[in-house]
Amino acid sequence: MRTRNLALGAVALFAALQLVPVERSNPPVRGQLPAPKDVETALRSACYNCHSHETEWPWYSRIAPISWLVTHDVREGREHLNF
Repeated sequence: MRTRNLALGAVALFAALQLVPVERSNPPVRGQLPAPKDVETALRSACYNCHSHETEWPWYSRIAPISWLVTHDVREGREHLNF
């Protein structure tokens, strides 16, 4: 009985965490990166997801508490270097 109550509590807590809003925004892009095509291609494939306003948010960025970590990492990445 105690295990069942703990499991129900954990499920209820997980469901309640989903109600906490997380901002996943992509502000408008202001310009293009002046770089050779091969450099731009490499940057787009390796860096743009966290370091630009062209982030492609993965499916797990909508599930708390992982969503909090992903949005934090993207926000921090944009602060340090934003293409």
